[in-house]
Amino acid sequence: MENPIDATRLMTVLGKIYERLYRIPVAGETLVRGINRGIARASFNSPVVRRKRHTDIQSLKADFLRLLDMMKIPVEVIEGSEGPERFEFYVLGCPYGFYRADQQGVCDAAMDMDRLLFRLMGAELTVQEAVVQGFPRCRILMRLV
Repeated sequence: MENPIDATRLMTVLGKIYERLYRIPVAGETLVRGINRGIARASFNSPVVRRKRHTDIQSLKADFLRLLDMMKIPVEVIEGSEGPERFEFYVLGCPYGFYRADQQGVCDAAMDMDRLLFRLMGAELTVQEAVVQGFPRCRILMRLV
């Protein structure tokens, strides 16, 4: 069954909402992080999404790639980066639409969703390079924990 939600558009809209919320004095960053952590928990526990904790990197990688394919988020696994407990990949464009240096804070806050979701799935996600830091694409390490 085709996913009825246009995830690309949804992510861009969320990015704009997060950027506005993030600017709220004192509470903005906390709001964005809280929303994203809530989305991660809801996604992991959803009977529709059916996420699970992984104990091997291959099943985690397959689940991860299915999720991003469903959401139409272009990624490229970095050749030679795979090991028994890790792999690295590039995200070929920010799903939220964050590209400027002044968006680093909101980008990091939005990434709380990914960090928590993959923590619940048995992995640690570390952003090594980001578009908002001036890199052409984001480089991310996924490591089994």
